[in-house]
Amino acid sequence: MFIRSIYFFRQLLTLCGIIVLFASCKKGWLNETPSSQIPSEVQFSTEGGFRDALMGVYIGMSKPSGYAKDMSWHLMDRLAILYAPYTSTTPYIDFQDFNYTSVRSRPIVDGMWDVCYNNIANINNALTNIEIKKSILDPINYNIIKGELLALRAYIHFDLIRIYGHGNFSGRPELASRLAIPYATVYGKDDPPQLTYTATFQLMEADIDMAIDLLRKDDPVYTAAQHPAGYYDRVNINGFYNNRTLRMNYYAALALKARVLSWEGASARKVVARDIANEIISNAPAHLITAASSTNKVLMGEDLFSLNIQGFSLITDLLLNASNATNYNAVFLAQAAAEELYETDNPDIGLADFRYNTLTELQVRGRVPVKLRQEGNDYISKNRMPLIRIPELYYIAAEDYIDTDLAKAIQYLNIVRQARGILQDISAGSDKQTVKDELTKEYRKEFLSEGQLFFYYKRLGFTTYPGLAADRVANDALYVLPYPANEIEFGGRIQ
Repeated sequence: MFIRSIYFFRQLLTLCGIIVLFASCKKGWLNETPSSQIPSEVQFSTEGGFRDALMGVYIGMSKPSGYAKDMSWHLMDRLAILYAPYTSTTPYIDFQDFNYTSVRSRPIVDGMWDVCYNNIANINNALTNIEIKKSILDPINYNIIKGELLALRAYIHFDLIRIYGHGNFSGRPELASRLAIPYATVYGKDDPPQLTYTATFQLMEADIDMAIDLLRKDDPVYTAAQHPAGYYDRVNINGFYNNRTLRMNYYAALALKARVLSWEGASARKVVARDIANEIISNAPAHLITAASSTNKVLMGEDLFSLNIQGFSLITDLLLNASNATNYNAVFLAQAAAEELYETDNPDIGLADFRYNTLTELQVRGRVPVKLRQEGNDYISKNRMPLIRIPELYYIAAEDYIDTDLAKAIQYLNIVRQARGILQDISAGSDKQTVKDELTKEYRKEFLSEGQLFFYYKRLGFTTYPGLAADRVANDALYVLPYPANEIEFGGRIQ
């Protein structure tokens, strides 16, 4: 059983006013330090200051404009047209038409950018100081905290690419030489330069590889290191290293690398991503939860990386509630759309699938995904927003096997389907296109309320997808959200 970290929750409640952004710049990535906030030289004068800074990054990622809402289950799944359309004006209604520049949409689009770069600035400040103050840190703390920070820097930059950058790199080799989002590695007021996608991915992979090397040495989740009993006693203050799936960890960093390599798209990169996926499947503590063994709707035993969102219920329980006909902000699927998604016309597929019969619930206005709804969740699984789960690694491996070992691809997809309660396997005689279609169905079913489907479509260059109007083409105008206007006007950015 996962152990709840007392330290973690104490930090989540107290650090919001402690972790600081220490300088100013014209775009607001770095905010001026009020007198009530802690100067950098004080913040990083003790090991505790580094722990607090790291926790502050997770708190920053957990904002509604970050992974508590817009960058995950809410906006990204609306762009994937998983939810029924709004019938009344809401702040998000223009996203239904992929209008990213309206007076309603623009603050939301800009808010995601700002929260990402603010978090990156805090990460860079901590990384600068962890080298300056290395002598005050226990080597275990140094390796793990620095490893987490580096992987988080790569994680956030990668999601900036997934939202504001281009996709379908395997089909568009000309993108390699285009300018990508700024990859910020230095804390300060100077604007980070825009580099090509090739150079940007090189920086990202360097961060990930360094993080993996550091975390392999000392991350408690990596048991192959075989540290002696009591190894972590001197640093595991108040359970700081308990429940590693609520933090970036060794296997999460590996999974991130597999995601990035898949996005780059070249066959050789996908082979490496597949091999990484197999390593994680074989060795990570996360495992597929079966319909019979499921005890929590968020499926936390499958998490490789998740966030603890304090006050998550204030966001989810209002929106994931279609029992009131006048809740115009409600997030739900039309019943007919849910039946199509989960293939309920075949009882051995849809009706048997606990993603349909347990993780969605029929209410007055339609069928509601309840994975993230906090009402009724047990204490251990409350407030969790999954960011990487083990099924994705099966899908990454299967995607490569479709081209190299079709039987293996079918096997991997059937493993997940069987865990979900589906009684009918994908036929061993299926052709390549059929298996590709089944993989897409799995992404649509599995990641409802997690925000991964839009990125799947974008990565592979789908020109249309379910729910998209027949006269609309899914191209860059749809997939690439615009940079903030001041980045173009004052920063000279090129998108």
